[in-house]
Amino acid sequence: MPNAPLRDIVTYYEEAGSGEPLVLIMGLGGDLQAWRFQVQELSKQFRVITFDNRGAGRTSAPDRPYSISGMAEDLAALLDVLKIEKAHILGYSMGGYIAQEFAIANPKRVNKLILLATGPSIDGYGRAVVNSWVDIRRSNLSREQVARHNAPWLYSPALLDDAERFEAAIRNSLANRWPQEDHAFIRQARAILAWEPGDRASAIKAETLIVAGEDDILVPPRNGERLNQLIGGSTFKLLPGGHVGCIEYPAEYNSAFLEHLAAAVPA
Repeated sequence: MPNAPLRDIVTYYEEAGSGEPLVLIMGLGGDLQAWRFQVQELSKQFRVITFDNRGAGRTSAPDRPYSISGMAEDLAALLDVLKIEKAHILGYSMGGYIAQEFAIANPKRVNKLILLATGPSIDGYGRAVVNSWVDIRRSNLSREQVARHNAPWLYSPALLDDAERFEAAIRNSLANRWPQEDHAFIRQARAILAWEPGDRASAIKAETLIVAGEDDILVPPRNGERLNQLIGGSTFKLLPGGHVGCIEYPAEYNSAFLEHLAAAVPA
């Protein structure tokens, strides 16, 4: 299995396809399995690298403080191991924060940048939600109860209104063979809450696409619009779906990603 000793952890990663490298960075609580619909399509034209952030999936989950800048350093170390000097970067939610930190610290290592369902920092609304999730993880709720509690912030009304699709989403979440440990979720969440970059996103020079879900109530589109104002020359695109819109509507999201990367878009 592809494991890389990086800094103070061992990181699990996967590769698919060939061509220019494209790195996908997952968000809070997620692991690389959530990228399956993107990897399936994007790997037809790119060398796609997915990995589990510290505390998620099959990567080490030390019970000590995490930081967004530290997770960006984890990414830099992984690229060093893979001997990748420069890559396209796609960061989702918390992964968008990591992608911004990486792009600011390593501008020569970023080709094109995609920031998905994210913002220039966590706002007061998001802070309240994440704090409530930390409390939930400290409770004695079961994995299923946690999944059902969090679902309204993740999925669109269209999916929530469809009982069959909703129950399938819950079953899929519970089927994960590598569920995140509570302490690791809390460590990631605290890294988000502690990240206060100010207007540092204005330092990003990479050609940037910012994508928001029109029904995203966890990170509402206004967050993407703020990023668009900060990053010079960036493009903002609103697509259907909630916070996990790229899973609900993979064709629409993948097409937007490929268009930005100047790759052929499937008919």
